[in-house]
Amino acid sequence: MFGSGQKRAAAKTGAKRAKLHSIATMMRGRSFAGRFDVAGVTHSFTYFPAKATVTGNKLQLTGDLVVVNLPSRPRDVRATLMAAQGGIGTAPLRKQLPSNTSTAHPDLPVVESTGSLSFCGVLYFKLAPLDGRALGVPADMSQIQMNVRLAPVNDAERELQGAFSSVVDALYGKDVDGSAAEAAVSELNKLLA
Repeated sequence: MFGSGQKRAAAKTGAKRAKLHSIATMMRGRSFAGRFDVAGVTHSFTYFPAKATVTGNKLQLTGDLVVVNLPSRPRDVRATLMAAQGGIGTAPLRKQLPSNTSTAHPDLPVVESTGSLSFCGVLYFKLAPLDGRALGVPADMSQIQMNVRLAPVNDAERELQGAFSSVVDALYGKDVDGSAAEAAVSELNKLLA
């Protein structure tokens, strides 16, 4: 087992750089905030999505990434939504409910977290490759998954959760609904502005 001093020494001697695979974040306002550890150093960061688009039937966000106390701040970092996990608890309000509210099992009741009335609790984004050295992070950051936990604590965050849930319903279900996706992404962009 390496201690933090040994890890730093290994990094300076040309040993293989650490590879950052996944970073955990929480939705905070209109941003995603989290932290990660590399070579015994904790780096706090915030991703500020500014624009949402649909590319290849997948949601793609573009925004700035700020790693606290580091000089470089990548702009226009792409984050592509790869998967979503349902939430539990009270469903967020939505501008428009999905048209399909039937359940896979007709003998079960339709509730706020059944089928197309479900909502997102976690979003899994793949970030475009980042240059760890340029950021001042001694790690390979070329393939990072950003896991965003949606745990809204105010109305603005609940609206965003609803908008993300509508996008997921339109794009990541059994069938892609292009017009619903367009409307949901338009609403998401209004909320991100």
